[in-house]
Amino acid sequence: MKKIGMIGLGAMGHSVAENVMAKGFQMVLFDIRPEAYADLVEKGAEGAATLQELGQKVDTVLMMVNTYPQCCSVMGSLLETMRDGVIINLGTIAMDEAQALDKLAAEKNCKMIDCPVSGGTSGAKAGTLTLMAACADDVFEANKELLESFGSNLKHVGTEAGQGQAIKAINQLLVGVHMCATAEAFTLATKCGLDLQLMYETICTSAGRSEIFRNRGQYLIDRNFNTRSTLQIQLKDTGIACKTAEAVGAPTFLANTAKELFKLAVRKYPPTDDSLEVVRLYEELADLDLQ
Repeated sequence: MKKIGMIGLGAMGHSVAENVMAKGFQMVLFDIRPEAYADLVEKGAEGAATLQELGQKVDTVLMMVNTYPQCCSVMGSLLETMRDGVIINLGTIAMDEAQALDKLAAEKNCKMIDCPVSGGTSGAKAGTLTLMAACADDVFEANKELLESFGSNLKHVGTEAGQGQAIKAINQLLVGVHMCATAEAFTLATKCGLDLQLMYETICTSAGRSEIFRNRGQYLIDRNFNTRSTLQIQLKDTGIACKTAEAVGAPTFLANTAKELFKLAVRKYPPTDDSLEVVRLYEELADLDLQ
């Protein structure tokens, strides 16, 4: 079985690596914080001191970093030593940025799988992520077993780099809009003096429900703002959706409104707070003082 590299061992990356290892793959890990994967080394993974060292030791790399500049920096170092390999980008970037990474990999005779994921930290931990893989058919088939080791919903969404990111942008457009709509709905319910639990349970079986409403509504009722996805990441992802739409000439009235709400929330509250904190904007405007 081939040796797999993993770059980026944050909350989601760590869980991805755990699931890959559980399926018997040998792994070489790198993160700017070695302590992020120390427990996985104890379980049999190998740590790399540098990206160049990792590139020498593996033929396939899973890359899970947050931004396009980080992707470029990581790949620039990795490709100093990696040849004829496969790089799988699991992060969310723009469509044209994925295409640029694909060209960068090709210059070093490496192949790229544009493969953003959805499902959050809970999906990463459970191994139930949705994977949106865009690459040539033969590359997809050769890496299908690896991808299925940490995602239960694997979709081959296209053969060209950027197609995975385009679908992820649509998903994040909906996430951002539904997150704000959920905040708006709960604020209205509170101002109407409704029993929030009864309202939530009723809407969950009605036509107005969404997965975000169902998933996040109970957290709002419980005032549970533990971080699952951050305001700054949601702002980045909604911004990518708007950028993608502008590039192809599609209107995004609702997504741009959501983007502005997240932009304001990032200015008012800690950017690393949970994205659900956008509700505080609504509560402030509604003169609600909730803890």
